[in-house]
Amino acid sequence: MIRLEPGLRRGTMTVPVSKSHAHRVLIAEFLAGRFASLASADGDCEDVRATKRCLRALAAAAPSGAAVLDCGESGTTRRLLGPVVAARGVKPTWEMKGRLASRPQIDYATLAPGVQELAGDVSSQFVSGLLFALPILDGDSEIRLSSPLASRGYVDMTLDVLRAYGVAVEETATGFRVAGRQRYRAPAAEPHIETDWSGAAFPLAMTALGSDVRLADACLAGLTADSRQPDRVVVRLLADFARPGDISADVDASPDLFPVLAVVAARRAGLTRFTGIRRLRLKESDRVAAMADVLARFGVMAEVSETAFVVRGRREPLRGGAFRSFADHRIAMSIAVGATVAEAAVEIDDAACAAKSYPGFFSQFAALARRGVEA
Repeated sequence: MIRLEPGLRRGTMTVPVSKSHAHRVLIAEFLAGRFASLASADGDCEDVRATKRCLRALAAAAPSGAAVLDCGESGTTRRLLGPVVAARGVKPTWEMKGRLASRPQIDYATLAPGVQELAGDVSSQFVSGLLFALPILDGDSEIRLSSPLASRGYVDMTLDVLRAYGVAVEETATGFRVAGRQRYRAPAAEPHIETDWSGAAFPLAMTALGSDVRLADACLAGLTADSRQPDRVVVRLLADFARPGDISADVDASPDLFPVLAVVAARRAGLTRFTGIRRLRLKESDRVAAMADVLARFGVMAEVSETAFVVRGRREPLRGGAFRSFADHRIAMSIAVGATVAEAAVEIDDAACAAKSYPGFFSQFAALARRGVEA
């Protein structure tokens, strides 16, 4: 349990690196035979620790041997490594925590060259996993998508990493063509990981609600407008939310932004209609149900349907009280953002879950100066 006093904040926060980018670079480093980056490092979030842990286990496994792969709660680790493990002929025992085992997965007992057909609208991570694995097979392959590709930016990020490591992929009208027998070649320079736009959304949202929370200079340098991270759209969305009146926000390509944007929507003048919410039910929590609960505790009701989450915002301070994080890192951090515009203290049952993506969030939040409530 953690207690957060109400009031706007002032200060600086240091956002971690993008775990989406880190996962991909670490896998490419491993496949290129460069293992130095797989060591645990201070500041690693839990999901990045999971990928490093699994890659170290794979590096220690004998060819065609067995390996215990502890993914923790990291869906990205599980989905990106599934095809890679099969392509290397390793027999995995997957260890998973939280809701991960019940979230969509594709298991590969083996992976042979040829045509791989899959849906593109469940998770782009399935596509990225194959893009990492197919080049090391002994024959050519093709990925054919039976539905439009969701979160295209993350696949583009994968393609950028592959190119940086000397792997060629050809895009087709229905997917991707991948030549086999390719070699990953590590660049001479040490890998550079971008700052996390998803993590930056929380201090940016606090500032949008009236606080003065800045990002450390080193973080700002790693946040580029041309990043492949779909969550860079948070800048435009927060600008849209600053205008009164009814608006719509499609979060299908950036589901990780939804919780904190829902809190911002609770305080804006007008109706905010979130669409593209289907995949939100398949995250670390059912984020549709979780955020309906969070907003209700803040004193703001949401209208939920199969296709939309509608918030009727209000300008007065939010309510305080006891909140559930649903063991979801982004829900917990979004509640903290709401505390900055609450009229009374906020208690969160589980703040430790923030370590999944942003280990220092609550210690940095506690270090911010409190300015008091401004309605």
